[in-house]
Amino acid sequence: MPGQAGSLIVSSDLYGVAALPAASVWAVGSTALTDPMTMHWDGSTWTEKVLTLTLGQPGNPPGVFEAVAAVSARDVWAVGVNAGEPLAEHWNGRAWAVVPTPSPGPQGSGADLYGVAAVSTRDIWAVGGTNDDKTWIIHWDGTGWSRVPSPTPAGLNAQLNGVAAVSPASAWAIGTFTNPVTGTALPLIEHWDGRTWTLVPSPAIPGGGALMSVAAASPASAWAVGRGGLIEHWDGRAWSRVSSPDLAGGSTLRSVAALSAVSAWAVGTGILCPGRGPMTLIEHWDGRAWTLVPSPATGILTAVTATSPASAWAVGSSSLGSGGSAVIEHWDGKTWTWPPGFCASPSGSGCPLPSTPLPPQ
Repeated sequence: MPGQAGSLIVSSDLYGVAALPAASVWAVGSTALTDPMTMHWDGSTWTEKVLTLTLGQPGNPPGVFEAVAAVSARDVWAVGVNAGEPLAEHWNGRAWAVVPTPSPGPQGSGADLYGVAAVSTRDIWAVGGTNDDKTWIIHWDGTGWSRVPSPTPAGLNAQLNGVAAVSPASAWAIGTFTNPVTGTALPLIEHWDGRTWTLVPSPAIPGGGALMSVAAASPASAWAVGRGGLIEHWDGRAWSRVSSPDLAGGSTLRSVAALSAVSAWAVGTGILCPGRGPMTLIEHWDGRAWTLVPSPATGILTAVTATSPASAWAVGSSSLGSGGSAVIEHWDGKTWTWPPGFCASPSGSGCPLPSTPLPPQ
């Protein structure tokens, strides 16, 4: 597969991020030409690689990476879609390569993969939805990807947006489906017990809701977040809704990362003050409540990952889906900032302007 390493791409959208403890971070997404792309942080420098799937025809067929999971420096998976079919690529420490995945059916039926999670090098989950509105889950056992049956609730537009794995016998997949009578989007939660995927009740959400991401700190503690600032928590027995900061113009939380029972991050976008446009949104859980944390970039954050209380990464775009500038932020234990070498100066070419500081709480 052709790949080019060069200067950082300005016009790109980042949808997924994964970090290893040893100063290694992967961010994935697509370029303005709808080519899948990856970015890697080695502790001092970001480098990018455009993975043109059709030589000489950038963006045709269109492809995008939606999520990434890292087992080790030589074992990283990125998933998404290419020309309407599931896309999975593997990094072996030297190069990215496409790995075949099961097809949902006849050509044209297709599917997208929106989330990926790793338990070990022989235990990887990827989830998404088919073009005929069914949930789609595949599993990597170390030698190949295979489809694993997953329930699809009675309704329309069912899809799984995220997955988190605690152990070989415990994993969560979340998403949304539409009530066919009311047209309301509803949260969708499924659990893997080592044998089968089953539906798990979600708390009633007035007006409906959609879950975008899930993270698990342990079998007895998991978080799911979504549209409308929706946050839900699993305590080992049931899912319940947890209050999130009330923003003036509403919010959407697109990703969550859990370090422990007393530390979790959620990111997305929201209108923090009346009359202002959308800003990147970051919230933190301290074991008692979710609170807003200042974020330096405008736009939207789509993914977050954390390796310790003093190191977390969030990625997104200044204008998601329209060739905006890629956004990367880093938490050093005190503040969120642009990392060195990437949009270090807000006034630099192609860099988004920082948001206005939050008003006193």
